[in-house]
Amino acid sequence: MPVNSASSASHSERLTRAARLCWGALWLFALAIACAAWLYPGGSWTEPGSAAFSPLRNFWCDLVRSQAINGADNSASRRISGVAFAALALALWWFWPIAGSLLAPARGARVSALGRLSTLALFSMTLLPSDAHPLWHGVVALAGGGLGMVCAAVCCIRCGTEARYSARRLAAFATLLLSAVNAALYIYVAYAGGPETLLQPAVQKLATLALLSWMATTLRRAAAQRDLSDTSAG
Repeated sequence: MPVNSASSASHSERLTRAARLCWGALWLFALAIACAAWLYPGGSWTEPGSAAFSPLRNFWCDLVRSQAINGADNSASRRISGVAFAALALALWWFWPIAGSLLAPARGARVSALGRLSTLALFSMTLLPSDAHPLWHGVVALAGGGLGMVCAAVCCIRCGTEARYSARRLAAFATLLLSAVNAALYIYVAYAGGPETLLQPAVQKLATLALLSWMATTLRRAAAQRDLSDTSAG
């Protein structure tokens, strides 16, 4: 086998393995975050005395607090949400090289590097919960989110024969837009003294769904492209 063909096959195998690990981590995130939300005792910034987790009122970071907003112990939810966010960080760690493989080599390498840097910021957020480190939690969240948004913007570029309005590109645009709105709302409320409303928690959940959709469609697109390349090489 020629050296170039062997190198290409090895790269394809690495991406395939990364995709399997990414899928597994995404499923673990979905399961763990659902369990953590179910175990959360209650309380939100707009209804401090409420019971249970509300997708429209609570933030994801409420799950990693040592004490729930209603004052109850939150240790069980905190442990499981830590697993959930670690799983999402691992999924993104394996995702960015796959997303970069759909771009030109130089651009893809930058997306992989910057994307993984933003992933480290996401993981750091679990080590800096908002109740214990309110300032650094926000700084790390905005820095990691900003890097991720830059990478998402680059990934909106069409690749190969991909349709102009493909599901992957639309999901990337939705992720970018909703993340930008979420960041703006966070800055407005946390640093500019804006009021707590239902808008930001709702936008955060929509941004999460858009991200998961983008990741899933990107993994499928990359798998199809690898299959095509392997068929052509064979």
